Amino acid sequence: MALRCKRAFSAYDNGRPRVVKTGQLVADDDPIVKGREASFESVDAHLAARRPRVEQATADPGEPRDLTPPTSVTKGDSDNKPPARRRRGSST
Repeated sequence: MALRCKRAFSAYDNGRPRVVKTGQLVADDDPIVKGREASFESVDAHLAARRPRVEQATADPGEPRDLTPPTSVTKGDSDNKPPARRRRGSST
């Protein structure tokens, strides 16, 4: 499984300097991961967090629908409406 680096860092790997950049993918058995697990996340977790959340507009088959009616308009709300627009060519 691949891991994604969350924070860039540099470290020695087998006596050689190595830089791991943010977003870089490494294998989960790579020696650079050992002791630095907090700097990595699974690719699946990263993709799940970035997936857009969409509200479902309809119920799935067999699921009940929420049929709560909308709230009623109170008397004072009609006074805040903008004036009606006139149509072109209208002489009124």
